[in-house]
Amino acid sequence: MNSPEIRRPTLMVVHAHPDDEASQTGGTLARYAAEGVRTVLVTCTDGGQGDGPGGEKPGHPGHRPEEVAEQRSDELARSAAALGVSRLIRLGHPDSGLPDSPDDIDPRAFGRRDGEPIVRRLEALLRAYEPDVLVTYPPNGLSNHPDHVRTHDLTTAAFERLRTAGGFPVRAGDGTPSGRRLPKLYHIAFSVSRLSAVRTRAQELFGPDTWAPPLEMGVDDADITTVVDISGFWDHKLRALAAHAGQQDAQALLGMLRLTGGENPAEEYVRVDPPWTGGDRESDLFQGIVDGS
Repeated sequence: MNSPEIRRPTLMVVHAHPDDEASQTGGTLARYAAEGVRTVLVTCTDGGQGDGPGGEKPGHPGHRPEEVAEQRSDELARSAAALGVSRLIRLGHPDSGLPDSPDDIDPRAFGRRDGEPIVRRLEALLRAYEPDVLVTYPPNGLSNHPDHVRTHDLTTAAFERLRTAGGFPVRAGDGTPSGRRLPKLYHIAFSVSRLSAVRTRAQELFGPDTWAPPLEMGVDDADITTVVDISGFWDHKLRALAAHAGQQDAQALLGMLRLTGGENPAEEYVRVDPPWTGGDRESDLFQGIVDGS
């Protein structure tokens, strides 16, 4: 783990489903990849409860989760390529679907599977890649989707085990140990003001009944600690969303963002560890990280 490749600055992002990487962190992944950061994307589920090839929804007689999972794996690979992701890791757990859906009662589903082996796998990935920055969902998963919430819970558990063990070793220039460190931990966030602006613009363009992200997904503007400018990578984000061509939700969001999101585009985060103590917002997830630490 001492090679120059491994010691590149590293961002690890842990998501639940294929297409989450594009909709929520696409610009961030693309920006840091372009800056030479090694970007590691971990996707926990296979997305098998998404839309089928003919648009079939879960529960429809023509909906086959195995086929959907294969389709979404291909879409995820195209999205990751559009974002310049260095390493794509599919954990491949069966998508839980929404509560009370047919797959939700499957004991193999991500939401019902024993979490201990998954935590161990995530901890092993943290140790293998030694990220400087770790990003995942907040406790409510942004949308309260059970797979998002579980992704937060298990990623947080892996992070806390790493903390208990003392973190990663820090090495001096000659390779000798010189201390230990933890990655900075962030939660994905949407400020109320940004969500409100998107909703207003979408309703102006498409009418008052159009779908837009609910304000309940937002957090108070004062709680946002980090705003990453993705103005140079907006097209990358849109191309990544377009890669998920089989998913109606992703394509609806793509259409809306093409018309509403291109002005001052940014992705927002809440820094969890080290805890935020106030002051000016960060503009860089890697702010304060010393090269080689």
